[in-house]
Amino acid sequence: MIISAKDAEEEKMPDAKAQHARQFILAVQALAKQYDLPYFIVTEGASAISNNGCDAIEQARKAHIEWEMCHGIDPSHDWARDIINEA
Repeated sequence: MIISAKDAEEEKMPDAKAQHARQFILAVQALAKQYDLPYFIVTEGASAISNNGCDAIEQARKAHIEWEMCHGIDPSHDWARDIINEA
């Protein structure tokens, strides 16, 4: 199967829903930083965590990792690093 350069580029680009999810998470991260709060957030297309010892957040992330692995998603993938590397 031959993939065109355009198709390859589109495969790298997240869809509009994922882009909106990532923008939403970036806004939540800024708000959490403003109030010095830990968080774990999951949306369709993105998730993020910042924890300072909150057991509930730790347990939620562990459950999310299990879900990701069952669905063939790399739990260590960091979409925020992708954005930085593309810049």
